[in-house]
Amino acid sequence: MQLYDVEIRYHTGIPVRDGLVLSANLFLPVARHSGEQFPAILEMIPYRKDDWRYPADHTRMRYFAERGFVGCRLDIRGTGSSPGIALDEYTLAETQDGYDAVAWLAAQPWCNGNIGMWGISYGGFTAIQVAMMQPPALKAIIPMYATDDRYLDDVHYIGGCLTASECAQYAVAQIAMNALPPKLEYAGAAWADQWKQRLGQTPPWLLEWLRQQTDGPYWRGGSLAHDYTRIRCAIFHIGGWADSYVGSVLRMQEHCVNAPRKALIGPWIHSLPDSAYPAPNVDYLAEMVRFFDFWLKGEANGVMDEPLVIFFRQEYTPPEAFPTQVNGSWQSEACYPITRSQPHTLFLGERSLQAQPPANNGSISYQHRPTHGTHAALCYGAGSSPNGLARDLRPDEALIPTFTTTALAESLDVIGVPEAILYLSCSAPVAHVVVRLTDVALDGTSAHVCTGILNLTHRTSHSEPTPLVPGEIYAVRVPLRAIGYRFLAGHRIRLSVASGYWPVIWPSPFHAEYTLHVGVEQPSQLILPAVPFDPTSQTPHLDILNPEQGADTSHDPASIWQIIEDVLRQSVTVVIAGADVTELPDQCSLATYERLELTAYHHDPAHASMKQEARYELHDHGYQIRVRSAGTLRSTVDSLHVDLTLEVHLNENLFFQRSWIESLPRQLV
Repeated sequence: MQLYDVEIRYHTGIPVRDGLVLSANLFLPVARHSGEQFPAILEMIPYRKDDWRYPADHTRMRYFAERGFVGCRLDIRGTGSSPGIALDEYTLAETQDGYDAVAWLAAQPWCNGNIGMWGISYGGFTAIQVAMMQPPALKAIIPMYATDDRYLDDVHYIGGCLTASECAQYAVAQIAMNALPPKLEYAGAAWADQWKQRLGQTPPWLLEWLRQQTDGPYWRGGSLAHDYTRIRCAIFHIGGWADSYVGSVLRMQEHCVNAPRKALIGPWIHSLPDSAYPAPNVDYLAEMVRFFDFWLKGEANGVMDEPLVIFFRQEYTPPEAFPTQVNGSWQSEACYPITRSQPHTLFLGERSLQAQPPANNGSISYQHRPTHGTHAALCYGAGSSPNGLARDLRPDEALIPTFTTTALAESLDVIGVPEAILYLSCSAPVAHVVVRLTDVALDGTSAHVCTGILNLTHRTSHSEPTPLVPGEIYAVRVPLRAIGYRFLAGHRIRLSVASGYWPVIWPSPFHAEYTLHVGVEQPSQLILPAVPFDPTSQTPHLDILNPEQGADTSHDPASIWQIIEDVLRQSVTVVIAGADVTELPDQCSLATYERLELTAYHHDPAHASMKQEARYELHDHGYQIRVRSAGTLRSTVDSLHVDLTLEVHLNENLFFQRSWIESLPRQLV
């Protein structure tokens, strides 16, 4: 293939309906003949195209432009070099901006009228949300690590439980990110005024997230899940089994019936598939170009004739926090749901998983452990270092009920969403349940497969939770995270049941005794979506990268991952920290540092706390800009107490300072 030369147009203005002109960088193929036109690929995110994401943006957008696409990287309103105020994530105005940007791109003389969108995480969300508005020129989207349901499995709440580590890392860091100025040379003489207006009007997004503790109109804005018919353009959804958004890949495959679609799921964390751990890694840019060639250029390359779901079916791998690669193989399926899938039900007995419920009714009691769970991943959707994956879970399992099969006579493939149905009673009105599926190797090692989390007050509704009646037995359904996994012959399947997952979810506030009921009358059970192996399935078309080398799991020297047990205070504190520096071609730079400290107490579940600090230092043509955001979230039995601060220094002088203090009632969380 002959690659195109590339012209870059920085700070191109894209007008939107309310009069703002947003800032975009355009990467244009240089036309080889008069009148040659190209489709465009739009990415819109709040992560500063002109400094923090500059190197990565240039690598990807230049790649697209060299292959005959116009790459458009847009700062969303109120971030980076775009004017306006970022009032929250995924606002209606922001999504309308995306609609307008699609229309503007399609109307340019160099465009053939066909637009695609893509993005990882935030950009994947915006691609889905703009597609829901059905702009005529938007022909295809590639969301990567993005969800269709903002309440069900975003970074704020999981199963109705308030998140801790994931929400904290993102929320406080975003205060500092949003406080950085527009690029000086673009804003001109009004630079300081524009920056100060942004600082004075941009709220901390965290406060609104904490006010919205149940599902409802706030979260359903921007959520596709309640009407999948709203997307009609083609979808290529990319996910990772170690990422918290992987369930949406399968849900959208199942329910977006008005849209041509396909999916790719690897073993990865929340990071790009060509470098994310664990390997095998794939050349995702090549896969994206093939998809966009078909839908935006009309090339008959057969991409839609290939299997619609390609995934890496994992197998037992000795567990470690930062695995370079995992065992397994690439598989494909013609569709999802998989037509030959069948439920494989295992009933909980006295510490056993078995084919039939126990003949005699029984029960197992256990205590609420607010600090439990630190041998698993410290973040539900593990991202880059220092967040890691689960280690051997036996130390955690020694403290909670576990239920294990006998050794499997033959291998069992599980593809889809496992579910636990548990008959539970509890002595407290608010309680959580965490179920974990593991693969027990021949030497007894317990390797994490997937986890399910549910706030029991949300057992029938995420929008209208109801307290538990102490002592009453409830049949609760707990969906686990989607998985593609093979349990090998000779291994055993284990389900554990706990009351918490620190520091992933905030502890429920009451001392509590749980009773798990088993037997014919209360048949607690695990349902696995078993799929018989199809030896005739097609071998997927994928460009596998560095198959022997594995993924890069090196850490920055500033990275910290500590789990500290204070015997005197009876507490468990988790400390996570990391740093990064982005060097730019014009001698500018952006240094970032983030530190998170979370503490919970063995015998005092109500009083947990989170402390977070983010520091950003921008050097831009003689200006030194230092931004520091810090926050504390503390809980009591009935309230959440938040205090946040923001300090901005310009050339060592205090330029802006603000604080926010708010107490919010706990709404059965």
